Amino acid sequence: KERESARPARRVVRSSFLMLLAATLAATLAVAGGSRSVRAPAPRCAAAAASETLSRHELRERRRRTRLLAAELSALDVQGSVAVEYAECLTAKGIHSAADICGVDQGVLEACSIHGLDRQRLLAFSRLAALEQTAPAPTSASASSPADGDAGSVGDAGSDPRCEGEGGGDTLELLVPDSLDGSRVDAALAALLPPLSRSYFGGLAADGHVLVGGGRVKKAARVRAGDSLKVWLRAERELSLVPEPLPLEVLLEDEHVVVLNKQAGLVVHPAPGHWSGTLVHGLLHRMLLQRTATPGSAPASPSSDLLPDVSGSGLRPGVVHRLDRFTTGAIVAAKTARAQRQLMAAFAARRVWKVYLAVCVGEPHSRAVIDAPIGRHTTDRLRMAVRRGDGADAREALSVVHRIATDGRLSLVAVLLRTGRTHQIRVHLADAGHPVLGDPLYGDANWNRLEARTARRPLLHARELRLAHPHSGELLHAVAPAPDDLAAYGARLAGVSPDRFDAWAREATDAVLAEARDSFEYC
Repeated sequence: KERESARPARRVVRSSFLMLLAATLAATLAVAGGSRSVRAPAPRCAAAAASETLSRHELRERRRRTRLLAAELSALDVQGSVAVEYAECLTAKGIHSAADICGVDQGVLEACSIHGLDRQRLLAFSRLAALEQTAPAPTSASASSPADGDAGSVGDAGSDPRCEGEGGGDTLELLVPDSLDGSRVDAALAALLPPLSRSYFGGLAADGHVLVGGGRVKKAARVRAGDSLKVWLRAERELSLVPEPLPLEVLLEDEHVVVLNKQAGLVVHPAPGHWSGTLVHGLLHRMLLQRTATPGSAPASPSSDLLPDVSGSGLRPGVVHRLDRFTTGAIVAAKTARAQRQLMAAFAARRVWKVYLAVCVGEPHSRAVIDAPIGRHTTDRLRMAVRRGDGADAREALSVVHRIATDGRLSLVAVLLRTGRTHQIRVHLADAGHPVLGDPLYGDANWNRLEARTARRPLLHARELRLAHPHSGELLHAVAPAPDDLAAYGARLAGVSPDRFDAWAREATDAVLAEARDSFEYC
C-alpha cells in the first residue's frame, strides 16, 4: 500500500523533472542562438542592412561602387581601411562619388562616423567639385569665359562678383575649417585641394591670385578658422592638359567646330576633383589624332596648339559653353580662335536655339513661360534659387516649358531656353513645383527614392542646338539622341517603344516649337 501510494508522487516528480529539463534545454538553445547573433558582425550603418534584400546583381554593383568610392577617398588622403568603411556606409546611403557629399544631410556623415579632418576635407572637396559646375572664370576685355549651367551661355559672367581680379582660370571660394586654424595659406589650400601642392598655391599667391578676406596675401600668411579664401586656378605643370583617349560621340564636325553628344557623368573641363578624364582631354586627343594624320603637319603642344583658348586660363581650350556634369546632350566646341570668339558671342547675345528634354514630377501646364530671376541661394552657396526682388545678384532667367507627355504622376517636358543661367531648368522647374526626376540638389526626395534604380541622375538632356556657323554663317543644326534612361521614361509616358522615342520626340517638339523656331533670330 505504501508503494502504491508513493507511485503518483514519483510520477509528479518525474514530470516536474522532465519539464525542468526541457526548460533548461530551451534556455540553453536561446542563449546559444543569442550568442551567435551577438558574434555576427553588425552593419556599419543602418542603411547597410538593406543589402540583405538586394539581388545578386545589385550587390555586385554596390560592391563595385564601394571600391571606386574607396579609391577616390584614398586619393583624398583618407586612410585605406577607414576609406573602405566610409565608402561602404556612403554607398549604402546612395552616395557614389565624393563630389556628391555636399548635397547630403549632415546626419548622413554622422551616421557614417565621418568626423574631424576627414570630414572637413571631404566637405571641402565636394563643395569645390560642385563649384566647378557653377563658377565662371574671370572675364577680360578681349574675351568672355563660358558660364556653367543648363544652357551654358557665356555673356553673363562679367557681373558675377567672383569674376573680379586677374589671371583667368577657375575661381573657387571656400572657408577655412577649424582643423586648419593657424596654418599657412599655401598649406591650407594644399590640404583642402589634394593632390595640388603647397608650391603650386605658393606660386598663385606670389602672383596675387590668392585672396583671404578679400585681400591679396603672400604664401606664408596665416589663416584663421572661418576665413574666406578665394583662389584663381591656372594651368601649370600640375594641371597640364594631356590628351586622353575617351569615347566621344560626334554629331557634327568640320575644320572650325565640333558638336558632341555628351554622356552623363562627363565633366566638361578640368577642375578640382576632375583633373583628368574630362571632355576637354578627350577632345584634345581627337585633335591630336587629326593633326598627326595630316601629311606635313608639325607636332603640337597639347595645351596651346591643338585647341584655341581665348580666355587664357589654359584649362578650357575649345570650350564655348558647358553642361552640368550629369546633363547629357549636344555641346559645341571650337577648333579655331575665331570660331571660339564668334560662338561665345552668339551665346552671349542669345542667338543660339537650345531645346532640352526633361522628366519632371507631377503634371505641369501644357505651356508655361517661367520668367523668374535666378541668383545664389541666400543660405546655401552651392545652390541657386529663384530670387524675386530680394537680391542684387539675381539675374534675368526665362524658360518656356511645354508638356509633351504625361501619365498624371510624371511628365516629359520640352524646354526652350531664352537665357542661360546656372542650373536654370532645374531651378525653374523646382520652383514651379515640378522638379526634375533624379535631381539630388533640387529634386523631390520621395520621388528620387522611389525611382532610385532607374533615375540615378537628373533626367535632363540637351536635345537640340541651332546656331549660325562661325565661319560661313550657314545654319548649324544638331540633334542629340536621348540616352537610354531618359528614353525609357519618355517612351513609357508617350506610349511608344524606346526605339521609336527619338522619332516621336522630334515630331512632338517640332509641333509645339514650330512658331517660335520660325521667328528665332540667329544673326
